[in-house]
Amino acid sequence: MNIEQTIGTYYDEPELLDIFTAFDDDEAVGSIYINRDHKVIMNIEVDEDRQGEGIARALFEAADEALRGIYHAPAWACTDEGRGFALAMGGDIIDDETMVAITGADLSIFDID
Repeated sequence: MNIEQTIGTYYDEPELLDIFTAFDDDEAVGSIYINRDHKVIMNIEVDEDRQGEGIARALFEAADEALRGIYHAPAWACTDEGRGFALAMGGDIIDDETMVAITGADLSIFDID
């Protein structure tokens, strides 16, 4: 497996992201999308039939090394899988204020302690 870094968008979103994609025999098997300004993980995806092989961990580690540190999103901005991934990987979580600036989220709709 090799990992390549590119700059692109997440589907039809306009924001440019750092994208790290894992390839196995020239087939893309997973990607991690990182906000370029704040180095926060915006999404990570691994082919369903390849989950549990350490691909997400390899993507996280490659991005973390190349960008000299990346951040997890706060719990309110994650799916259950995303929260589980953040807990399994460890590392820093970006603060709520910065995440709101990135996403435009209204924190009043979330149950935040």
